[in-house]
Amino acid sequence: MYNHSCREKAIEKDIIRQLAGWTVLTIGACLLCEPSKGYLLNLFVPDATPHETINLIAYSLLGLGCTVLTVGFFGCRAALHGNQCILATYMSMLVALIVTELVTAAVGGLMTFQILSGLEERLINKLVVDYGHESTSDIPFSHSLDFAQYKFNCCGIYGYGDYNGTAWWRDAQISGNRRQVPLTCCVLKNVEVVNTESPMSVVSRVFNKDTEKPWLNPKPIDEVACQVEDEEGHDGYRHKEGCLPKVTSWLQCESFTLVFLGMAMAGIQVCFRRMYKV
Repeated sequence: MYNHSCREKAIEKDIIRQLAGWTVLTIGACLLCEPSKGYLLNLFVPDATPHETINLIAYSLLGLGCTVLTVGFFGCRAALHGNQCILATYMSMLVALIVTELVTAAVGGLMTFQILSGLEERLINKLVVDYGHESTSDIPFSHSLDFAQYKFNCCGIYGYGDYNGTAWWRDAQISGNRRQVPLTCCVLKNVEVVNTESPMSVVSRVFNKDTEKPWLNPKPIDEVACQVEDEEGHDGYRHKEGCLPKVTSWLQCESFTLVFLGMAMAGIQVCFRRMYKV
């Protein structure tokens, strides 16, 4: 059984776990309210819409947060009452939680490695065949690439020359608009407001979902100059860097955050488990 001092320490550390659980819940809730990351994730996940991808991650985090809170509740009960049945239940849940967090971290790292393998070829093929805004195009992928080009100020996979000869480029020539690059490759005047991650901005986007999406309705500063074929003519009006390095760095950063979060929380649970040993 625990003495009074041990119980106080146990309760204090369970409060820390409760805070960790609420943190994970908050991250999951923010992803549901701010689904724009789904557009980027859709570049790496075949045959999925942005909202399906981000919702899967968000609900997983919500589930993990609820699990952490539940385990913390049993931990407080075990610390307060010293009941062996409650303690046994708590220890079983704690072990299961540790395993889940370690598996989540491992799977996240492996999935990132698999996704990045052959990514260049997959993105180039989808750009050549599927990009566009016609009924025969892959609309979710097109919106995702448009969002990446808007967010990272880039164009194409390796550069703006990737669009030459694509299905989108041929459709543009046939239709008569003769665009060389999509409008999201141009320097835009309708950019999102500053502090887009602030709570007020997130709430605003929840209730005004279609009012702050410049990548779906891009307005270039000078569309004519952006579409000029001569490099000097479109200089300053068209983004020239490819998106591949930037989206790859973004995925690696997000994956590292997920792996670090899983390992850190598992480490905290291991410390708690040692503390509760009789």
